[in-house]
Amino acid sequence: MKAERGRSQIINETIRDIKNALRRSFADKANDFALALNTLSTSISGLEGDIEDQLRHSRRISESLEPLDQYLGIISCVDQQCEEANIEENDFTTYTYDELEYELSLVKSSVSKKLAFLENQMVARNMTNLTPIQLEEFESVFRHFDKDGKNSLQEPEFSAALASLGLIYDEAEMHCKYLATSEGRKSVSFEQFIRFMVDVTEDQNTAEQVFESFKEVADGKPYVTELDLRLSLIPDDLIEDLVKSMPEHQGPDLQEDRDQRKYDYISFMDSFMGNPGTVNGHLDSEHSVRRDSYNELRRGGSLDSIGGMKEALGHTRSQSSLEEMK
Repeated sequence: MKAERGRSQIINETIRDIKNALRRSFADKANDFALALNTLSTSISGLEGDIEDQLRHSRRISESLEPLDQYLGIISCVDQQCEEANIEENDFTTYTYDELEYELSLVKSSVSKKLAFLENQMVARNMTNLTPIQLEEFESVFRHFDKDGKNSLQEPEFSAALASLGLIYDEAEMHCKYLATSEGRKSVSFEQFIRFMVDVTEDQNTAEQVFESFKEVADGKPYVTELDLRLSLIPDDLIEDLVKSMPEHQGPDLQEDRDQRKYDYISFMDSFMGNPGTVNGHLDSEHSVRRDSYNELRRGGSLDSIGGMKEALGHTRSQSSLEEMK
């Protein structure tokens, strides 16, 4: 009987020692892991100074996350052994495997966001042709539609982001723009998105220039005639396209223009300087025709011809002549 109790005591002590060894093994690894996470978290939150230096440090921190993934796998194995040994409490650490896994995900997210922010700042710093307000707006929109936080936009996200900025395209045109912007990749990066918006902004600026040039051609009138356009040295084939796509002017006119057809350049340009006309989310046919003429006007270099319209006309109508309008 005494010998039996002795054997039982030895077995219990052995089991206790095994459990304590497992507890210590898990605790040592868990505590070291938590310390590493805290160090990385402090490092990423304390970055300051030159953006390029911050970016280099952030990338080094990001590279150090992979070994932590592997180490967490080792902790998982020890945790599994603790479960098999029916170990429910561990006086050697305050951490559990689930808590460590969650904390690692937070650090990864923090590093990923910091990297994206710094990379985007590098892109934004080089975009000198956008105003700070424009950059802030575009970056805010990009972040809002970057649902998975990967600093990129899938096609539906890209389409929604453009729509929120007032850029609406039909399905086929949207798909083409997505493929061109992403350069055939599976998503649009922040840099690609900003470059797309730069092009759009430049197009809008060009539209305003064309509108101002039309005003020069019209010399104060709310319309232009075919003669006005021909005197502006625009190519004949482009003039034919313009008079086909511009709506006719319906309001008052000058006495000297009454025998000529007059075209409403204000309505023609309005769709390029504001939101394009759409029908059920698609560009209407009239707008498509106008857009083609406008694009041809830009591509053909005729903007420069229109810009010097007053000199090309060789005459200037006085402001008083506008009183002849009815």
